[in-house]
Amino acid sequence: MLDLDLLIAGDVRRWADFDVELRRTYWPAGTRCTPREALVVAACSGDGYLREAAVHRLAVSSDPEALPLLLIRCVDWVAPVRAAARRAAVSKLDDSSLRAMLPLLGVLRRRQVDDWMIALLRENLPGLLDVALALEDRETRRWAHREALGLLSRERLLDIATRDEDFVVRAIAGTALLDRGECVDEALAAGAPKVRMRALTMAGGAEEYLADPTSAVRSMAQALVLKAGGDPAAHYRTLPDSFGVLAGLGETGTAGDAERLERALSHDHPRIRRAAVRGLRRIAPESTAVLPLLTDPSPAVTRQVVEFLRGKFVEVATLRELLAADRPVHTRRAAAALLRDRDTWVRLHTDLTLLADADLGADAEQDLHACRQHLIGVYTKPTARLRAELEAACDDLDPAMARWIRFLLSSAQYR
Repeated sequence: MLDLDLLIAGDVRRWADFDVELRRTYWPAGTRCTPREALVVAACSGDGYLREAAVHRLAVSSDPEALPLLLIRCVDWVAPVRAAARRAAVSKLDDSSLRAMLPLLGVLRRRQVDDWMIALLRENLPGLLDVALALEDRETRRWAHREALGLLSRERLLDIATRDEDFVVRAIAGTALLDRGECVDEALAAGAPKVRMRALTMAGGAEEYLADPTSAVRSMAQALVLKAGGDPAAHYRTLPDSFGVLAGLGETGTAGDAERLERALSHDHPRIRRAAVRGLRRIAPESTAVLPLLTDPSPAVTRQVVEFLRGKFVEVATLRELLAADRPVHTRRAAAALLRDRDTWVRLHTDLTLLADADLGADAEQDLHACRQHLIGVYTKPTARLRAELEAACDDLDPAMARWIRFLLSSAQYR
């Protein structure tokens, strides 16, 4: 009935989910189980009296499931169950079992009954430091780093701030160093973006970071240069093309810089082309040089092109040609997005056309349902050809959706 051996051998955090799942499980009359299994079922029961009785039996049990179940009941919603479970759990916990149960403790910490579990973790954190800082559970690992700041040396904090894979953890360690006024240059060179922004205000020399590839750092450098009376755009104009330079020029430049950004649209690197499109969107939204990039081989560039072209006139026939099955998926998706922006009738026609498409059908179905949920009425008329195509498409639709579209069409003919 219950595969306890599998649970015991697996991730200890699984016990928290098991507790909830077991309580929702239906047990048919006459279900048989071993005494050990019956105790587990009772420990996770919806009946508080059964759980409390199970806690007393688990307190004297030597089975490996006893401790994780007791820890779960330490954050039970019934006070007598919690009290009994805590007395029993504390008597069973030692250094070895604490290390083994630490991932489960981290998950249970989020069951906000009271602060007992947090106090238990804090009390034992010095002896469990290395294990706690290496936990797989991201939220608990971040909590452990916050709690451990006073226990970590300057060197270890710097290593975490510059090398950890989790940017939130890097920010925690880097912020602690900056709070002490330490390692400003190191944090500026390799910290998390949030930390680098703050370090830049402490280090000076903002011009050096105007072309930083990180948007947050670049923005802070621009603000500091402006505050000092400088002109970030003038600085960018003196530098050779790079992602940071073109991105910054698009953020601070004027229409006079459009020609340089337009030249960059043919650059070999997609990131450069993406920055150029994004910059033109701000300083030269009327540029005609962006449209050809609708068929760019890079999805990231194409997404920027779609944002650039929203609200601008692009021939419907041109966009429909890009929906052809032999086109790359990201190109087809971009064309569909721009067609949906034209008007409601073109949007509905696009969705109905793509419903059976293997790549774009799910998007089309989702958009159709969004239309039906939020669209109250249409205050324009479709062309005769579009009306005929919409009516024909209704024959293969879900009846409710077909009725809704036919209702819109019938309403439109009187306008």
